[in-house]
Amino acid sequence: MTLKKIYYTLIFVGLVMTASMSIQTIIDLTGQKKENLETVSQLNEKVAHLEKDLSYYKKETEKINFYQFKENVFQLKYPKFSNIARTVFKKSKEYGFSPYLTMALIQVESNFEPYAVSTAGAYGLMQVNYSVWKNNLNIDFDRIYEHEYNIDLGLKVLKHYYDEASGNLFTALFRYNNGYKYNNTRYNGKIAATKFYAHDNGKKATKVPNKDKNLSI
Repeated sequence: MTLKKIYYTLIFVGLVMTASMSIQTIIDLTGQKKENLETVSQLNEKVAHLEKDLSYYKKETEKINFYQFKENVFQLKYPKFSNIARTVFKKSKEYGFSPYLTMALIQVESNFEPYAVSTAGAYGLMQVNYSVWKNNLNIDFDRIYEHEYNIDLGLKVLKHYYDEASGNLFTALFRYNNGYKYNNTRYNGKIAATKFYAHDNGKKATKVPNKDKNLSI
């Protein structure tokens, strides 16, 4: 083989190797580009999810801020009632009752008048009958008008009747109002007629029936 042929052969081999390397480079770059596109797509999906989560948390934060605002305004305008509501929520959870039921009970018993006194000798928000329960509950009469103390006493009484009635709230309620004298089913109708009870049960407040009916609460 002449030098000239060797020269051209080397040039040809060089060109082939260069082309091969270029093709490989193109293949590598194409694969890398594909991987990059997949990565970018995944990142876009994550960003979309994060934006969605951020939007959700912003809305939830707005709700929390609004509820906090409502609570503050309510507390400022009606401090006594606000404190009663706070105590009702806390104490009702302790005794296993719905706070809405407790609010309904207070509305019917005293209409939220802390110093209400009945002719039967019942006192305070929940109209606790002092003569009946003074020994069993060791009642401190000097504190009977304190809303937290009175609500706690009232729920103890209701819990006693509830347990005694084996979880029959209907029976517990009219015994709370009447003891064992008679079954005042009209009382349960009054409870059901409150907005608090209606809200807790997802329905409109009902009118108090003209005649006693066996209304299950």
